[in-house]
Amino acid sequence: MIVTLAGHVDHGKTSLVRALSGVNTDRLAEEQKRGLTIDLGFAYIDDGQIGFVDVPGHQKFIHNMVAGVAANQYAMLVIAADDGPMPQSREHLDILRLTGIAAGCVVITKSDRVATERLQQCSEEIQNLVAQSFLHDSPIFTTSIEDAASYTPLLEHLRAQSEHHENLQQQQPFRLAIDRSFNVKGAGVVITGTAHSGTVNTEERLHHYPSGQLVRVRGIRTQDQEATAAQSGERCALNIAGLELADIQRGDWLTATPPAGYKTLNLDLQVGEGFPRAVKHWTPVHAYHATHHSQGRIALAPGQRLEPGQTARIDLVLEEPIYCHRNDRLILRDHGLDTTLGGGTVIFADATVPHRRHDATRQQHINAYSLANPKDSLSALLQVGVTDLKHFRDFWHLSAADYTTLLEKHTLHRNDDFALSDEHWLAYKTALVKQFESQPDQALRENQLHSAIPPTFRQPLLNELVNEKILSHTGGEYRLLGQTIKLPDHLVKLWDLLEPVLAQNQAPSTGDLAKRFNIAQANLERGMNELVKTGLLINVANHRYYLPNQLKEIAKIVQRMAASEPLTVRGFRDETGIGRNVAIEVLEYFDSKGFTRRQGNDRIILNSNVFD
Repeated sequence: MIVTLAGHVDHGKTSLVRALSGVNTDRLAEEQKRGLTIDLGFAYIDDGQIGFVDVPGHQKFIHNMVAGVAANQYAMLVIAADDGPMPQSREHLDILRLTGIAAGCVVITKSDRVATERLQQCSEEIQNLVAQSFLHDSPIFTTSIEDAASYTPLLEHLRAQSEHHENLQQQQPFRLAIDRSFNVKGAGVVITGTAHSGTVNTEERLHHYPSGQLVRVRGIRTQDQEATAAQSGERCALNIAGLELADIQRGDWLTATPPAGYKTLNLDLQVGEGFPRAVKHWTPVHAYHATHHSQGRIALAPGQRLEPGQTARIDLVLEEPIYCHRNDRLILRDHGLDTTLGGGTVIFADATVPHRRHDATRQQHINAYSLANPKDSLSALLQVGVTDLKHFRDFWHLSAADYTTLLEKHTLHRNDDFALSDEHWLAYKTALVKQFESQPDQALRENQLHSAIPPTFRQPLLNELVNEKILSHTGGEYRLLGQTIKLPDHLVKLWDLLEPVLAQNQAPSTGDLAKRFNIAQANLERGMNELVKTGLLINVANHRYYLPNQLKEIAKIVQRMAASEPLTVRGFRDETGIGRNVAIEVLEYFDSKGFTRRQGNDRIILNSNVFD
């Protein structure tokens, strides 16, 4: 269990940790000289079962305080008996709450400096402070540096809490927020941080954000002990290979799955009760997420403003993308006032800044992601329309097993990372058929389909309609099966001339055809291009046209050859009787359609369905 100490500057947090653990967490020379904590300090007891994070109390170092807090930690609010609750006591309590910490205790320090009456008064002040917070029913412990026995009840309490401390993020993929990095002689690069979810083992590979570089975990220490694995909630030191020290900064992440960066976050923002003014549109803020700090602006709806204590859904537009997941917490501090504005839970995220933040479809996606769990969220997304499954899995931070289980509950039509529900698939399919029925004399290409049909699924929908014998497909054009092609008289005459002559494996060039029929080549090709538009001909190469059925027969020969021997130009030429130059034209046409692919001097079948 990780215990985060919070409280006003000079209220004895570092001395308290030293009394509990024997460790001075003020490791920096400047900290020891000035007598105040500037950066995060760490200490452990009971063989690493309990770890302490000593965060800075001074207002100038609030960003370091935020970096030391994670939702799965146990809070210890430290208040000196002589001062009682002070400004940073209140601000730290707000930050603990806004970060999602749900359990903790209060410790009164320096009790030896005050009379009994003041001690009682301090306890009452503390009870008023925490009355509306997650600490309202938490125990209050009184300690003194002059009385070693005063720490015994607190230690017993922490050990009891540690036994029952729940780790809710264990089943998610591993991710760790980096707060330090350094070189160790003989070992190489070491990073430290808090594991926010999942488990990692030695020799596993992790992704570094923001570089995307893969690193290998060479060694692990958790809670200041040698280990072979690290898990959610633990303080970790990972010895890694694959990155230089100069490439790593505080605020970076190591993740088990490829991390995505988001520039616009949709948050449920709670403005602090003590924030001194209303929050307006485009308010500049500092945003703190785990160990990462960035800057951005709060984007509100037209005419909207948020009063202190109010909660509302807002967009946070960041200067640079950050890595986050659904339910992550951010702390926002006002840029001008340098005070905590509030905190928010991440609901939705965009990789870029949307051109229309209030677009109806985007709002539907936000509503779907705002649901309490990924199961309900996926169901709602599938009702909206095309669902980006990769974004869904990444943003909800799902393990492979949980993701597969969720998908199995739905009948989906998938194309790469995108999915449609059965209901939407049938609706789009019906709309396609109606479009063809409304234009019975016209063939359509994929790019001529109704704009409401999602581009990602146009080709799969057309393929299914062809397989079901509802549409026919010729030369890149589709029409209702059995649809009669009505040709102008001049094309009927040209077709009657060409069809019998082109019914061979080596179709004549347009130059040869022009001489044969005594037609100017340019006029002949103009007419043949019109026949291409009807689907009766296919333009394979310059001055070379084929009948679609003839190409299908040649494609069958190619498939048969590729199944038994390497497919070469020479073999293809000998098998089909086509001259070498024309054979190359036909094979290159097959390559362009994705039917075959050249590998060195041979070819392989890439997609046998192209000429079905």
